Amino acid sequence: MKMKKVFSSLMALGLATTLAACGGGNDSINTSDEKDKKSDVEKTDESKSEDTSKIDEDSTELGNEEDKQGLSEKDKAELADFNNVTGDDTLVIGTSEMSGDFFEGWSNNSYDVIVRRLIGTEGTNSYATAVVDESGQWVNNDTVLAEEPKKVENEDGSKTITYKLNKDLKWSDGKPVTADDYLFYSLLFSDSSYIPVTGATAVGKDSLKGYEAFHDTSNPAEEFEGLEKIDDYTFSVTIDSSFLPYYEESYLAQQVPFPMHVVTDNLSINDNGKKLVVKDGYEVTEEDKKAYKESIEKQIENLNKQFEEENEGSEVDEESQKAHDEAIASLKERLNADVDPIQQLKEQAMLKVANEYRLNPSVVCGPYVFDSYSNNMAKLSLNKNYKGNFKGEKASIPHVIVQFVNKNIAIDLLENGNIDIWQDETEGGQIEHMRSAADEGKIKYNTYDRNGYGNVAFLTDRGSTQYKEVRQAIAHLMDRNSFVQQFAGGYGVVTNAMYGTSQWMYKERGADLENNPELVNYQLNLDEANELLDKSPYKYESDGKTAWDKSKADDLFSKDSDGFDYYRYDEKGDRLVVNQYGSDESPITTLISNQVPNNAKQVGMEYNVTAGSFATLLDYYYNPTENAEYTAFNMGQSFEPPFDPYYQFNSKGFDNHTKTNDSKGDEVTESLRKTDPEDKEGYLDKWEDFQLWYNDYLPEIPLYSNQYHTGYTNRVQGFDINTPQWPASYQINAMSLSK
Repeated sequence: MKMKKVFSSLMALGLATTLAACGGGNDSINTSDEKDKKSDVEKTDESKSEDTSKIDEDSTELGNEEDKQGLSEKDKAELADFNNVTGDDTLVIGTSEMSGDFFEGWSNNSYDVIVRRLIGTEGTNSYATAVVDESGQWVNNDTVLAEEPKKVENEDGSKTITYKLNKDLKWSDGKPVTADDYLFYSLLFSDSSYIPVTGATAVGKDSLKGYEAFHDTSNPAEEFEGLEKIDDYTFSVTIDSSFLPYYEESYLAQQVPFPMHVVTDNLSINDNGKKLVVKDGYEVTEEDKKAYKESIEKQIENLNKQFEEENEGSEVDEESQKAHDEAIASLKERLNADVDPIQQLKEQAMLKVANEYRLNPSVVCGPYVFDSYSNNMAKLSLNKNYKGNFKGEKASIPHVIVQFVNKNIAIDLLENGNIDIWQDETEGGQIEHMRSAADEGKIKYNTYDRNGYGNVAFLTDRGSTQYKEVRQAIAHLMDRNSFVQQFAGGYGVVTNAMYGTSQWMYKERGADLENNPELVNYQLNLDEANELLDKSPYKYESDGKTAWDKSKADDLFSKDSDGFDYYRYDEKGDRLVVNQYGSDESPITTLISNQVPNNAKQVGMEYNVTAGSFATLLDYYYNPTENAEYTAFNMGQSFEPPFDPYYQFNSKGFDNHTKTNDSKGDEVTESLRKTDPEDKEGYLDKWEDFQLWYNDYLPEIPLYSNQYHTGYTNRVQGFDINTPQWPASYQINAMSLSK
């Protein structure tokens, strides 16, 4: 319990910037490490190299009158002034606004991810030992591995996997990629100091044996038991028995490298690969000592500030207070002691990752190298030392630019050749524009069903939304079909659980699930909403005694809907109020505000919708106070392997921002993830069980699963594959540009 509390406190240091807004013309996904869920709003999702669920802003604009008549004068002016950077040797990818964060663990913007995938700091283009192919299946990375990984099941239930690397792998600067680089990743990002020093959310390799002891903030183990170096090109990892069996075991076993030489000159891996050590001859300087002390003081400040924010307005439980005090005491002990050279060098490396590398990843192992980023434009050039993706494919286009563009003119820019690719468009009007341009032969496009959904997420442990009946009633106050038509232009479907229509599980069992009589298709139905609320604590008038009267409500609403003031109360006299926060750029916010508050009055519910920045939304969602003002949030979520809702909806789940605490939910999420990798049918059975639980408990209201359209210019060749797991940033290795 103590560890859980400390972990929570430390983790929160980076949450304000985790899973940042996915604004613009495409409500697309993001990848980051599993612990960024993770989520993306994608994280997603959700220190692993791929996020399992990501939280998105779903921020495409609805077609307004201005759009129907054509572009605004401002948009026309921007289109006329757009600087055409397209060259014969340069591919230009248009995108929504980036955050400029090109390594996992911080802002997690889905448009930064385009760059991150192209340079290989995450994803399938990287030198990870296992990657996801076009269909979303895990495969060994034969470009990286010299032979099939060797797996040994141990007596304690753990599993050891041994990797032998090819000896011709190189970083973009020509330095060899060795076992040390893989071990360094696990050692640095799993270190107990990493989160408080950097404010990141990446927690390293938590599935490996000995992680908890190594990551302990008060008394960390000296060595990481689950790691072992065999030689310069061979190493092994041991998955802890508590994580096994696991259906997508390849994900747990996956290892990724980090260019150790970029962030430290004086650290090395010890002979057995279990810890970082100081290189011979290093001596701590006075400057090092000063930086070390300042780092500790900053950690103490951050921990205290976060602890205060987490517990504002509520009484701190004894265990939480004890855990926090122990963490602070440990830091103060270090502050007053002599400088530990190993700790000093580790923290220097951590800060270099946080303050330099993630903003300017100078050495990478993907198809492209990072040249520069400014004015929302990232410039990349071909990595001549890239050996290829898991298929052995290498990119050939000399230069790539990822550039912010106004989504309202994105298709026009495609037609004009100002940009070459506009990805994952979801707004119906823009899709029609794209299709029309393609019909005229001006551009091309491809499309795929989204592996994810738009939703309204609830806090299920406070306010009126803690009651299942209230959440279910809200679902009956929405005409979700209109969301599909108005937002997606008909390019989508209503969903009734946590799935996207392109998920392989849905493709195999979706029909069975949809036909299951236990699955509720929530439709606009005020009578059903009233019946549900009658089963909730909110069944009284303001005196807390007199039964709330639907006929009275109908009469009052018909006479004066604007001045309506006949709401439901509980026996304490507390009114049934739900406050929702939505992004001010999201059309879903507008749709809900136009629909739900008025419907809610007729069932005695006061429903308020506030619009603001997506960053503010995430702060309210991630860090709610005990008496949280907002307990409902509209966003989107996309899924990438592994699909593991344990993190989101198990009471012990890392990414359980809905605060779900339900015994049945714990049971189905635990059972799903603990399926033997060979038992596909068993996994699908458990997937259905989980979806039925989700549909009933309703920690979120699923709204729609829409269709993505990606447009590209006629000069782009080889863009033949486009799936949720295989966007342009992966297909880049097969693309070329015609003259």
